[in-house]
Amino acid sequence: MVQYIKETYGNDKWDKIRNDIGLEQTSFSTHQVYGENIIPKLGAKAIEVLNITEKEFFYQMGVFFVSFVRPYGYDRVLLVLGRHMRDFLNGLDNLHEYLKFSYPRMKAPSFICENETSQGLTLHYRSKRKGFVYYTMGQIQEVFSRLSFRY
Repeated sequence: MVQYIKETYGNDKWDKIRNDIGLEQTSFSTHQVYGENIIPKLGAKAIEVLNITEKEFFYQMGVFFVSFVRPYGYDRVLLVLGRHMRDFLNGLDNLHEYLKFSYPRMKAPSFICENETSQGLTLHYRSKRKGFVYYTMGQIQEVFSRLSFRY
C-alpha cells in the first residue's frame, strides 16, 4: 500500500495519511507481522484524503501490486498455475498454501470456479479478512490482461 500511494499520489499524500492515523513508521517489511486493523485503517484514511471510492482505491492497488511484484519473478510463478483461466484460478489456493511457508500467519483466501462456459465462469472468493474484494479483483484482472491465458 505504501508504494502504491507514494508512486501514484506522492510522498506528501502518504505522509498525510500516515500522520492522520498516528502511524509513526514510514515503511513496512514483508516478513514482519502487523495488526489486522492497520490495512483497513490506512485504507479508510487514504480514501478520505485522496477523495476516491473504496472500490477505486483497492482495485487500483491490486492492479499496482501485480506490476510491483513482477521484477521479483512472481509473473513466472503465476504462469505455472495453468494455461487456462480456470486452472489458474483453481491453482491460487495452492499458491497461497506454498506462500504460507514464508508467511505462516497469512490468512489466505480461497477461490472456487464453477459454471464454466465459452463466455466465462463464476468465481467464488472467500476470505476471513474483510475489505479485500476490490483489491483481489484488481489483481486478477491485471494478471489476465498481462499474461496469456486460454479461456
